[in-house]
Amino acid sequence: MANLYPYLAFERAKEALAYYEKVFGATNITRVPVTEEQAKQFGLPAEELDNLTMHAGFTILGTELFCADSFGNQIAPSRQISLMLDVNSEDAAAAKEADDFFENVAASPDVDVTMPFEEQFWGGKMGQFTDKYGITWMIHSQPYSKLGK
Repeated sequence: MANLYPYLAFERAKEALAYYEKVFGATNITRVPVTEEQAKQFGLPAEELDNLTMHAGFTILGTELFCADSFGNQIAPSRQISLMLDVNSEDAAAAKEADDFFENVAASPDVDVTMPFEEQFWGGKMGQFTDKYGITWMIHSQPYSKLGK
């Protein structure tokens, strides 16, 4: 069995981590800066070592995500992939956390809400937004006991 983890690329992952902590309430933030040896290997400026990120991780609503600097590779937002955070609406604490999360994120001027977090015809709640980096996120809350697994 394999696990799938979103791995995001940023021009400045260190700044993105601060953004996700402030706006999304990200926790468990870890960051591995670039070493002098790696900077030489990749032709990166040695004076920027503290700001460059080789690898980082963070958690949003219990979901682990990873990221790193793009190191000069062109990055562009895409609508081909969205990141969906799914919570069990039968868990009162998780459902409240999802409601609070969406409310906090939607209040940020750096977020474009494209779908309010509302009840849907299938019996769950769903909302969608795009963050300041152009990443599309969905939040979904549904009763897990009704899933046909």
